[in-house]
Amino acid sequence: MKHAYAACVLGGLLAVGASAHAADMADREFSLLLGGGWADGDLTGSKDSGSDVNPLFGMRYGQRLGSDFNLFGDLTYGPYGGDRAGVGDSDVATLRGGLEWLFSKQDRYDWFLSGGLGVMNVNTDDGPDFTRPMASLGVGQSWEVGVNDAFRWEVRADQSFGNDSLPNAALTNFQALLGYSWGIGAPPDSDGDGVPNRFDQCPNTPVGAKVDTKGCPLDSDGDGVFDGLDKCPDTPAGVKVNAEGCPLDTDGDGIPDYQDKCPTVAAPGSADGCPPKAAEPTPEPAPAPAPAPLMTLGDVHFGFDKATLTPAADEKIDNAVAHTLKMEGEMYELRGYTDSIGSEAYNLDLSQRRADTVRNEMIKRGAPADRIQATGYGEADPVGDNTTKEGRAKNRRVELNGR
Repeated sequence: MKHAYAACVLGGLLAVGASAHAADMADREFSLLLGGGWADGDLTGSKDSGSDVNPLFGMRYGQRLGSDFNLFGDLTYGPYGGDRAGVGDSDVATLRGGLEWLFSKQDRYDWFLSGGLGVMNVNTDDGPDFTRPMASLGVGQSWEVGVNDAFRWEVRADQSFGNDSLPNAALTNFQALLGYSWGIGAPPDSDGDGVPNRFDQCPNTPVGAKVDTKGCPLDSDGDGVFDGLDKCPDTPAGVKVNAEGCPLDTDGDGIPDYQDKCPTVAAPGSADGCPPKAAEPTPEPAPAPAPAPLMTLGDVHFGFDKATLTPAADEKIDNAVAHTLKMEGEMYELRGYTDSIGSEAYNLDLSQRRADTVRNEMIKRGAPADRIQATGYGEADPVGDNTTKEGRAKNRRVELNGR
């Protein structure tokens, strides 16, 4: 009867719960155990003695084996009262090792089924002492506590074998155990963000991302790329970015699109991302107008292709000489000109000869030679129309200019 009852209890517990988010227990743990035990009537004697609850003490070591199993080893001890003749009271110690299967994992706790092998040691007051192999089956829960610890409970049945010292040699003892487990080592942190799994509300944070106290990634500039992975952590709000968190630069000119006024045209080095406009050609500066002569020797004209003075030049030359003598210390330039007929080189030489002719004539008449320079300018600065005979005659001239 007692075996059927035990099977019903364990079967009912196994049916509880479905798989959900797994609680995060320590990778290794050490537990202290307290509880109560019910001894087999074959050990204690009467049914009344067998139904008494006897105190139990124990310790346990557990270690993770993948995501669904734990390796464990535990030791329990308890004194049992009895009235069986030739046995009396007894002390029972069990040592077992085995596996726990986490068959239903919830947010804060795991359901487990334990099974193992070990030995049962029995010391009696009035009868034989013996140690026999045993098998064990149990079910229980492990609850998260703090960062890395756990509270646990378990009910189990221990079945010994091969005891020839007692009638009905096989013993079936039941135990109900409560325990507190201390995690050994650092608490699990699956994503390596520094926040233990138990407190991590974002358990799949990418490696390298900075997180808050809840384990969730930070994104200071709100661009969708987490801090720690964002190579441009100060991107202005609303700016489109690439996978590295930096503003897009469609044309690759080093100027981000949000600052680039020409986002599809590469213009590296420019301020606004647009190619500089072609510089308009600078017009040639207008030639400075020839200074107005101090005196135009209007009648000092020359015949075509001639450098000799005409008779009408005498009075003009005398006036020019008188002017230079009156203005002591002034420097003067006699500028010779031609019409446009002939080559430029020839006309330049001809104009020089005409200026020299006037200078020599003025010096003969008393003008200061050291203050007068003669220069030929060829066809430059015409004063008449070179397409007419009269205009060409006006252009064959010499002018007196101050310097």
